[in-house]
Amino acid sequence: KSTTKFRDLPSDQQIGGYPRPGQLSGVVEDTVLDSEGRCVILEFPAFVLLGVYSPANRDESRVEFRTSFFEALDVRVRNLVAEGKQVILTGDLNVIRSEMDSTNVLEGLRKENMTLDEWISLPTRRIFNQLIFEGSIVGDRDEGRETPVLWDLCRCFHPSRLGMNTCWDTKRNTRPANNGSRIDYILCSDGIKDWFTSANIQEGLMGSDHCPVFATIADSVASKGSQVSLRDIMNPA
Repeated sequence: KSTTKFRDLPSDQQIGGYPRPGQLSGVVEDTVLDSEGRCVILEFPAFVLLGVYSPANRDESRVEFRTSFFEALDVRVRNLVAEGKQVILTGDLNVIRSEMDSTNVLEGLRKENMTLDEWISLPTRRIFNQLIFEGSIVGDRDEGRETPVLWDLCRCFHPSRLGMNTCWDTKRNTRPANNGSRIDYILCSDGIKDWFTSANIQEGLMGSDHCPVFATIADSVASKGSQVSLRDIMNPA
């Protein structure tokens, strides 16, 4: 069993994209952020795949950890894209993108005496919406987040669909009425967006408080100016 960190391996053995000095706020130490096993990263010939389970927004004690986790995720993805790598980010991100991605958001905000702009601008949601194309942002973009880098594939194929929820409250049995939120995503970088032929949820598949999200990649995709078999890209000679 190796005790060498991946980021300390020779550059040709690293996945890369590691945060550089000054890119993270340092509110929560890197080792603490990485201590809960919330992210698995695999590199394939065609893309880097990140499987993520983001911290939930449960109570005040986790706010700093949650925000710092999203900050680190944002930086890692942006660094990978800046290195010329394609990225797929998928998983339970525990963040609602906009008011159309959850049931009765506006009613809930009225009860809490919060405006939609305030809700959209909550730290983790603001980071997320600056990471994705067509995200809702109030005011100027943050330094280091001047451009979006990932597409929300379900929204690409269903841009105005309401009720596309992926998570429900099982204690209150809200699933039959589809009173829930969309917090599970498949996101991809711009260079491979056109590889996907569909993306959707499987709301009828039971067994959890979440439902699956899927995206389909074409058998033949555009690469370097020509159509190439995806199999050949994923398994180069």
